[in-house]
Amino acid sequence: MLAMTLVYMLGPIILFLINVICEHKHNGWLITNCILLASFAIFTFVRVYFGLPSRNLLSILISNGFWGAIYEAIAICFVPDSYRATGKNGLNVFGIGIIAFVVVFFAGLAGEVHSAMSVKPTWKSISKQYSKSTEAPTFKRNETPVALAPNTVLNRVHKSMSDIPNSQYYDTPDTVQAQYYKGKPVYIIPLSYDGFFAMRRAGKIPGYFIVDATNQNAEPEFVKKPYKYAKSAYFGYDVDRQIYRHNPEWLTMSTPQLEIDNSGTPFWVQTVYKSEAFSHRVNYQKLHVVVMNAQTGEQNTYSLKSLPKFVDEGITSDAAADMNTIFGKYKQGFWNWSKTDVIKPTNNGPEDGVTSIFNRDGSISYFTDFTNPNSKADSAMGYSMINARTGKLTYYSANGIMDSTGAKENANQNYKAQQWKAKMPVLYNVNGRPTWVMTILDSSHAIRGYYYLDAKDQSLYGSGNNPTSALDAFRQALVNDGATAKNTPGAKDKKVSGVVDRAAVVSNKNKVMFTLQNSNTVYTVNTNDYDNANLVRPGDKLSFKASVVNGQSVGNVENFKNDSLK
Repeated sequence: MLAMTLVYMLGPIILFLINVICEHKHNGWLITNCILLASFAIFTFVRVYFGLPSRNLLSILISNGFWGAIYEAIAICFVPDSYRATGKNGLNVFGIGIIAFVVVFFAGLAGEVHSAMSVKPTWKSISKQYSKSTEAPTFKRNETPVALAPNTVLNRVHKSMSDIPNSQYYDTPDTVQAQYYKGKPVYIIPLSYDGFFAMRRAGKIPGYFIVDATNQNAEPEFVKKPYKYAKSAYFGYDVDRQIYRHNPEWLTMSTPQLEIDNSGTPFWVQTVYKSEAFSHRVNYQKLHVVVMNAQTGEQNTYSLKSLPKFVDEGITSDAAADMNTIFGKYKQGFWNWSKTDVIKPTNNGPEDGVTSIFNRDGSISYFTDFTNPNSKADSAMGYSMINARTGKLTYYSANGIMDSTGAKENANQNYKAQQWKAKMPVLYNVNGRPTWVMTILDSSHAIRGYYYLDAKDQSLYGSGNNPTSALDAFRQALVNDGATAKNTPGAKDKKVSGVVDRAAVVSNKNKVMFTLQNSNTVYTVNTNDYDNANLVRPGDKLSFKASVVNGQSVGNVENFKNDSLK
C-alpha cells in the first residue's frame, strides 16, 4: 500500500520539490509546503488503502495530473510576497506547474477515451464459437438438472441462520456460488460479517452453507470450516485488499467468489488481467485467476489452462457478464452508428445478469440471451453459453423466439391472481423445440412450481410442482397441438393395440385423447387426419402407431384404426 501511495503521490512530490527549490530562502514557505505535502500523503494513503485504485498507467497519470494541479493551486495561495518570479512571457512559475499537470491529466483522459473507443481488439480476443440453435443442449429427464433459483436458496439460508452460534454477528450475501462438489451440483453460500464491531467480536467466520442445487426440497447444511479472510472483513483480512497487495502486476475485473475444494476448504476466486501500457483494454486470451485460501490467506495466480481441478468458475459471473456485453456490442467496433450486428444481453440472470447452468459433463456454463437493441420487441436474437472454467463463449443464433423478458411476462400472467413471479429463465431444447424453463416463486421466494413455455408459440406451455411433472405437462401440450417429437431423447415408435378405457374429444383442438385398459399412457389422435376418431368410445378395439417416452405420449398417433367400426 505504501508503494502505491507513493506512485499516486508523484505529482504533489514533484511540485513540492520544485516549489522548495524555487524559493528555498523562506522557511515559512518550506513549512507550508511540508504541511501541504503531508496532508496530501495522508489523504492519498486513505484513498489507496480503502479505494484500491487501478494500477493501470492511465489511471495513475489522470490521478497525478488532477491532484498535482490541485496541490499547486493551493500552494499558490501561500506564495511569499517577495517571490513573484515570471518568465519572459510573464507567466508565473507556479502557474506553469498547474498547466503542466493539467496537461498530464488530459493526456491520461485522452488515453482513457482512446481505450474506450478502440474495442475491436478486445472483441477479437474473446474465444468464441457460433452454433445453430438446434445444437443447443437437449433437456433430458433426470439427466440435465433444473437448478434451484438462487433467491429460494438464500431464503432458506436466512431461515437457517439461527442454527449458527452467535448468529447476530453474521449475515448472508445477495448471491450464491454454483459449483460441483464431489461430482454433485451444489450452491455455496458464504457468511459475511454484520459490520466492523461484529467482526471484532466474532474473530472468525465459522463456516459456510452448502445446498444441493437440483433438489427441490433441499435444505441448507452448515459446514464448520472457520475462515478469517472475507469480502466483508476489514483492514488486513479484506479479501480484495489482500489480493490487491499481493498481485501488483494484475488488474481485477471481478469481485471474488467463494469455492471449496474436495475437502471442503474454502477458497476465494477472482478473475484478473494485465492491461496494455496506455490502455484499459482487456485481452480475454490472457486472463488469469487468483485463488486465495480463505483460512490462511495464501494465494496463487493461475492461467485458465492451469487452474486447480476444484475451481469451476475461474471466469466469475460479473466477468462473464462484461464479456457478453462486449461480444454483443463491438463486433463492428466502436464507430458503428447503424448498430450493425449489435445484440444486447437481457441481463435476466440472477448472478450479475447471467445464469449458472450445470452441464452433463460436470462443467458449469453461464447462460444469457440477447435481444434487439433497436426495438422494444420481446424477440430473442440468440443466446450465449460461456464455459466458466475456460472462458470459451458459444453463441446460438435463434429466429422467431421470444426473449427471457417476454417469457417471464407470459408466465407471470398465468399467476397474476396469486402474484407469483417467474424467475431464472433458461432456454432448453425440449422435443427439438426451443423452450423457456422457469421457476415460479411466491413473494417469500418459496418455490411454487415450474413453467415450460414454447419459445415460438406462447400458447404452448406446461406447469407442475416439480421439473419432471412440468416437463410431462409441456410434452402433452405439444402432443395436443400436433407438435412432433421424433428427436426426443428416449422416444420410441411402437405399435400399440388394445381396448379403450376412457376417451374425450378436444373439440377446439380437433383432437381425441384416450387411454387403453391396463395402461396409464394418454394417447392423442388428430381428427383432421382420422375422421372416425371422433367416434371412439370405451370398449372399442384400436390399433395404431405412437411415439412414447417414459409412459407419456409425446407424438401424434399414426396409422390409427378402430377395429370395432365396420
